[in-house]
Amino acid sequence: MKQYLAYFITICLMALSLSAYGLTLHDLQQQFSQYSVVRANFEQDRYINGLSKPLHSSGQMIISKQLGLWWQQKTPFALTLKMNDQRMSQGIGDQPPQVITAQDQPQLFQFNSLLAAMFNADSATLNANFTLTLSEKENQWHLRLVPKTTPLDRIFKQINLTGHQYLSQITIDDMQNDKTVIQFFNHQTKALTTEEKHLFD
Repeated sequence: MKQYLAYFITICLMALSLSAYGLTLHDLQQQFSQYSVVRANFEQDRYINGLSKPLHSSGQMIISKQLGLWWQQKTPFALTLKMNDQRMSQGIGDQPPQVITAQDQPQLFQFNSLLAAMFNADSATLNANFTLTLSEKENQWHLRLVPKTTPLDRIFKQINLTGHQYLSQITIDDMQNDKTVIQFFNHQTKALTTEEKHLFD
């Protein structure tokens, strides 16, 4: 299940720059590509069958169109994930990072390429793989994605995105009847600093 963490994160990041109201799917997808860099803090709760309380974690993330994803979990333990279209590195605490390449896990990276289609307003690709429902309520937009192709339909039941100016929450219902809820806040879109660029090394 750990390898699907990257799936969850990628879905979140595709939607971190949505804004405005009365939107169509095309408008939303155009908004995905508005910013070159998006930063946010996150709070994540995983509701797992058999556990009385959710597993809670928190941290911060940066996504750069040029460099990829940097995701740093701070609590309950340190975890750093770095990802681009060819390479993913995950390190826990002071342990040496585990590196996965597109050659090692082509399915994972094909999934990332699929979601990257959102940045290009590729509605044909999205509609080919998901049943999409877009709605608005109480000054927020809601986008529901139900997978209709394999392997997505073997991993997820549905994915729900909710936001205002930016994505504020994603809820993932998986095929194991578990649920993951991730909330994003403190969004920033200024250019990367030199120090931040080194985080992707």
